[in-house]
Amino acid sequence: MKRVRLSRRVGAPLLAVLVLVVACGGSASDEVAPACNGISPANLAYEQTAAGQCPTTPKLLTGTGTVGTGCSDATDCAPFCCQCPGTSMGADVAECSNGNCLDGSTACCLYQQQCAQQ
Repeated sequence: MKRVRLSRRVGAPLLAVLVLVVACGGSASDEVAPACNGISPANLAYEQTAAGQCPTTPKLLTGTGTVGTGCSDATDCAPFCCQCPGTSMGADVAECSNGNCLDGSTACCLYQQQCAQQ
C-alpha cells in the first residue's frame, strides 16, 4: 500500500476543517439540524411582533416549563428570545422534543436554521 504524505501547507488547513466538522457534530450529508444536537425542528414554535421582533408579552407562547420539564407541545415551554443572524429579525421560540422542553441554545439554533432557509 502506498502512503500519501500531505505537506504542512495542505495538511494543517485540512486537519482544521476536519476538527471543525467533528466538533460541530455534523457532516456534509446531515439533513436534520446537525449543529442543533440532531434535534428536528418539527415541533418548533415561534411568535414575533408585526415588526419581526420578540414580543414583550407573548400571546401564544405563554408556557412556563423550564429546560427538561415534561411537555406535550411547545406552548408548554417557556420561550427564549432568538435573533436571525445577519438581520434585525427575531422571535420568541420554544420547542418540546421527546416530551421535554429544550434549552434556549438548541431552540435558537433551530430557529436560526429556519431563518437561513427563508
